[in-house]
This record gives sequence, C-alpha cells and structure tokens, in this order.
Amino acid sequence: MKKIFNLFFAAVVAVIFSACAAKTTIDLPAQNSVKSGILGRNISLSVSDLRDDKITIGVLKNSDGDITSRISTSSSLETWMKNALTAELAKRDIAVVDETPDFSVNVNIDKFQSEIFGIGTKNMHANSQITIIANFEGRSVKKTLNEPVISFAPLPTLKSLEPFVIETLSELASRCAAEIASIN
Repeated sequence: MKKIFNLFFAAVVAVIFSACAAKTTIDLPAQNSVKSGILGRNISLSVSDLRDDKITIGVLKNSDGDITSRISTSSSLETWMKNALTAELAKRDIAVVDETPDFSVNVNIDKFQSEIFGIGTKNMHANSQITIIANFEGRSVKKTLNEPVISFAPLPTLKSLEPFVIETLSELASRCAAEIASIN
C-alpha cells in the first residue's frame, strides 16, 4: 500500500511540474499611463539591466533543489521597471522628462532572481539589488536597495510564483521611487 501511495504521489508531483513547464513566461502588468508635463520636480531617468542573464527572472526547483524550469517575462524587465518608476514618481509629484530636468537618475538592476521549490514552508524566495545614481549640481548621490523576500505557496507552480514576482517587482519600484524622491 505504501508503495502505491508513493507512486501516486510521484505521479501527482510529475504532473504538477510538467504542467508548469508548459508556460514559462510571466506576464508583467501594464503600467497606467502617466500625464506628461511639469510636476513639482522634473528628472531624466534611465534604467539599465546589468544582470548577466537578462531573460531569466526566476526558476522552479524540485524538492532536491534541481532546476525544472526557467522563467522569463513577457516584456523586458528594463522597460517594465522604467514604466513602473515613471508611474510611481508621478504619484510623488516628480515627472520624467527629456528636456530641462532638475537632475538625472540612472537606475541599475544589478540582480533580480526568484525561485520556488519543493512543498513546504517558505518555499518562494526573491532576491534583488537596485543601484540608484542621481547626478545634479556637480555632485552624485548613490543608493543601493537590497530586497530579499520570502513567502509560501501550497503548490510549487508558476501560478504561485507569478503573483509573488509581480508583487515583489511592484514593491521594488515603489521603494526605488521613494528613494529617488528623497534625494535633494
């Protein structure tokens, strides 16, 4: 009986992992359009993805820690982050402009990797690092944000990982915009 149960459990896990291997792309949400024009402050903004692997945003691992699937996004993380930052900055009365900015900001995505593995507690992890470099009035300000996030999913599938990644990236964009807004 125990052998039959083990075979059944192995079959269920295999089906779950093969189902999540069918779709390995996370659809990042579209950003709301932001009114253009002069707000309280104006900045020029550039976002660069400095990760070695710009395609992979996460991995699914089995309970042994072996990677079963690599996950990418439907759009460029660099483009998505710039749009998300533009929207978050507008909430803070800062406009992203091409001409006559008060200062310029370069945002570097140094690291973003998420993973989900095994069945158990705290089986979703994300690690990120963003460097913000603001240049104005002959000086430069550099800030680094590290965002480790841990959560739980009852089943280790892409359906569990997708909202976790979207929420983590959205929170990262919000924190980054708050740091930019605090630069004087």
